[in-house]
Amino acid sequence: MIFFRYSLYFIYFLSLFHPFFLRADTSDMVKKGFDLAQRQYALLYKDHSDLRKYPRSADPKGKTTFTDIRDWTGGFWPGCLWYVFEYTGKDQWRDAALKWTNSLRQNQYNTQHHDIGFVMNCSYGNAYRLTGDTTFKSILIQSAKSLLTRFNPKVGAIKSWDTFSSWDGKHRYEFPVIIDNMMNLELLFLASKLSGDSVYRNAAIRHAETTLKNQYRADYSSYHVVTYDPNTGAVLSRETAQGFSDNSAWARGQAWGLYGFVVMYRETKDPKFLQAALKMAEFYIKHPRLPQDKVPQWDFDVNQAGFVPNWNYRKADFETIPRDASAAAVTASALLELVDYMGTGQRQEYLDVAEAILRSLGSPQYSSAVGANGLFVLKHSVGSIPHKGEIDVPLVYADYYYLEALMRWNKRNHQLTQLMNEWGEMNRQKAKALKDFQQQKFGLFIHWGLYAIPAGIWNGQKMEDLGSPSVAEWIQLVAKIPRSTYAKLADQFSPQSFDADKIVKMAKAAGMKYLVVTSKHHDGFALYGSTVSSFNSKQATPFKRDIIQELYDACLRHKLDFGIYYSQNIDWRDGSDGQYAVTKAQHDLVHAKTDAFGVNLWDPSENSFASYLNEKAIPQVKEILTRFKQLKYIWFDMPGLMTAEQSFRFYKTVYDCNPRVIVSERIGNGMGDYAIPGDNRIPDSSERFTRPWEAIGTFNHSWGYKSYDHDWKNVDELRYWLLEIVSKGGNYMLNIGPDAQGNVATPVKKNLAILGKWLRRNAEAVYGTSPWTISHEGPTTVRITDTEQREREGFKVSFTALDFWFTQKNDFVYAMALVVPKDGIVNVQSLNQNMAKVKSVEILGFGRIDFQQDNHGLQLKLPKKIQNSSLGYALKIKLS
Repeated sequence: MIFFRYSLYFIYFLSLFHPFFLRADTSDMVKKGFDLAQRQYALLYKDHSDLRKYPRSADPKGKTTFTDIRDWTGGFWPGCLWYVFEYTGKDQWRDAALKWTNSLRQNQYNTQHHDIGFVMNCSYGNAYRLTGDTTFKSILIQSAKSLLTRFNPKVGAIKSWDTFSSWDGKHRYEFPVIIDNMMNLELLFLASKLSGDSVYRNAAIRHAETTLKNQYRADYSSYHVVTYDPNTGAVLSRETAQGFSDNSAWARGQAWGLYGFVVMYRETKDPKFLQAALKMAEFYIKHPRLPQDKVPQWDFDVNQAGFVPNWNYRKADFETIPRDASAAAVTASALLELVDYMGTGQRQEYLDVAEAILRSLGSPQYSSAVGANGLFVLKHSVGSIPHKGEIDVPLVYADYYYLEALMRWNKRNHQLTQLMNEWGEMNRQKAKALKDFQQQKFGLFIHWGLYAIPAGIWNGQKMEDLGSPSVAEWIQLVAKIPRSTYAKLADQFSPQSFDADKIVKMAKAAGMKYLVVTSKHHDGFALYGSTVSSFNSKQATPFKRDIIQELYDACLRHKLDFGIYYSQNIDWRDGSDGQYAVTKAQHDLVHAKTDAFGVNLWDPSENSFASYLNEKAIPQVKEILTRFKQLKYIWFDMPGLMTAEQSFRFYKTVYDCNPRVIVSERIGNGMGDYAIPGDNRIPDSSERFTRPWEAIGTFNHSWGYKSYDHDWKNVDELRYWLLEIVSKGGNYMLNIGPDAQGNVATPVKKNLAILGKWLRRNAEAVYGTSPWTISHEGPTTVRITDTEQREREGFKVSFTALDFWFTQKNDFVYAMALVVPKDGIVNVQSLNQNMAKVKSVEILGFGRIDFQQDNHGLQLKLPKKIQNSSLGYALKIKLS
């Protein structure tokens, strides 16, 4: 069991020395920003625990300043913590973010200002997105209801402040709307998705249309404040509150508008909103007074002719015009979403500007030293110079949008196309390993673990009575066994009959060329002495032996290739809910279904799935690859809800540790080196594979040991599986499930021994071959689709002497038959003289034989000594 009992500050410094705590990242810029955020926020969180005071800025001495729950900035501090959690996957940040998010709960009823969107969407919106906790839905919907109380349908907008007075003191307005309000509309769209009520969405669209009509100038610079007559909706004035002058372009106002209209296009796909966002972006990017580092002055028009402030401005008070890092951060984040909606022509230019902003903000010029700057990340932001407040200081919302922009940059670097390009480069380096794998043809799969103890029965009930699936290794899920109860099975695990050498020798004698064993199945129990989790055979059981090490050593001794199965996604002990809630929260917003198959929803661990990946799964994979240096294969399984980035992370982890190890398809998201057609499934002849493939099958109907399942595959069925698969170009990996004592069932051993005898005679026709023109001729057709079909229907097939399976190698074609004709007369129709010219025929294990070939096929008569064979025969045919 993994325990999470460290303070945030201790965990951060631990992460400096333990690479297991660090998230894989290709961007130094992103890593640097989040590294600083972790340092600063660990200190801030440690030093500040009063949940009534929210970090906002810093005083001239660099000491943190705070605000209360009524302020518009309260949601940014928990929002920053959420982004750190999203990046690091460390539950300490999740827990901190939850604590501060929940401190804002009463704000769902706040109708006193328009910034309820900032407050609640940055906190509870991120909480819902990153945890999937459905209790947050009602809070977000109520928050939107509160915001909607400020919407006036006559104006077509949401009222910002309750009143606004002009700087000259001559006018006082009752319905001011500020450009900042565009940022609060995202909450309304979210509420419509969560509630199914379009009233919130419709209000957001009306507000954006009103803003676009009245708040923007011809060059797409914006007024900060537009006031309306609440009774008629008429515009009364266009002014500024925080900008340089009424007609100037206040930098953060420009950023708010740009960001807001990008959101509007995302949510509506209305082209007028996209065009507006593009023009706003152009205003910023092309502005002649945008500094080289792309971080704007607090207002684009400070000290310019034609721009006259009507507040008490003295140029002499400023040696230089203050920059506003907060405006730059918001702009960068907006641009990084906007590029997704653009054509390729301008996209790179916008990306370059966003990157330039982020690199500037990450430089010592704008990024804080550790322990300074009120424990915020960014320096040099501006709150409101006209109000003589927060000038050249850190601001919590600058940090928030900086971290959001870094996350967006990071996700762009991990988009599927880029990931697949990187995957392709790594995959191409494995050509030789994959070619070698294709030659092996036959391997042993072993499923073994604590589930061998109940053996398919829990509290007197069989798997089939408990639910589905009925395979024994899934008993914890099917019986909904609590984690603590299941863990006690380890006390009984002492398989004294286990003998690695015997198992490996059995596989070798059966003609198998490789072995793959479950190092950790879905129950989270490892069959080796893991230093990552003590829930393993060496530490948690009276057996106290390293089963994987023993099998690995035996494989090396007997020259059998070795592979590991590892359940990367499902871990019912430590894998939380397999990110089901988080995925469902996102799917629900777009009315998509979420598959819960395999997910622990009855007793999930309290940690997040992200921390499971960081602190157990990835470390154990590294541990396995480091310990077993001659490992050939790693067999991941059941990717479920894993993202492409997560699958890629596992693949790259394997590659970085050992670039020769090949990875199964079930790593997920198309990133496997070889394909798996399905459990207990033989693909149809019409199916085509672009990668090497491996069919997997059970000896009975369960992968793990099931005490009452004795329906073992007989030798003919095993030979059929092998021939059907090999003739189509695949490998066959046949599974066994030892019992709780480590014994292999007697019929399994007996049938494998007979199969091995047959393979030794016919090895040339199997190993190292490839498919011929056709795979099979004859009247017998069998379709194997899944485990349930075989269990339901059995294997009631009578093969005939007319059935042949074909392979080829070099200049030879091999025709294999399971049945010897009673009269000894053979006719292989597919080898008629129109198909190919036959030069010679040999019966493997017996020698050359005379033949005839005509338009009807290849004819020959078998020697009498073969006619009595119960295992059929194989022909080796030389073609001209």
